[in-house]
Amino acid sequence: MYAILALCLVAFAAAQQPVPCVTPPQWEANFFELNEQQRTMVRGRLTYDSVYHRERVVEEVDVGPQVTRNEILALFDSQIQYTFDFRTRTCTRAPITRAWRNFGIRPNATSFGEAYVGSSALPSAGILVTIWYVFSFGFCYTISISIS
Repeated sequence: MYAILALCLVAFAAAQQPVPCVTPPQWEANFFELNEQQRTMVRGRLTYDSVYHRERVVEEVDVGPQVTRNEILALFDSQIQYTFDFRTRTCTRAPITRAWRNFGIRPNATSFGEAYVGSSALPSAGILVTIWYVFSFGFCYTISISIS
């Protein structure tokens, strides 16, 4: 009797569909990119606002000995982007040529499973992520990672 109950509980747990977490509508993040072959380094801060479709990037770009510092404000509802160059103290205005893209896991995504980034051997040595993908025409074109 207990064996049947245990098997039913295991089957119920295994049959559950994973549910993606919801991305907050507004958030900030730091980013860093290093390309040793091209001798470039980019570091900055991204402010994301899906409520009003805005992005703000403050970045510092090192290309060899030259350093550029910019602030980019993209207003997608108005289709206008402002770029302020801290070195020359100039502001330029340009139309936005790309579409707004919501961060997060797409509604038609399928769970690809879970994995640890880092180590699961010690507490706080890694993070558990869930991996989601979207197939289109036989190719995986979006992979989203959700931190649990």
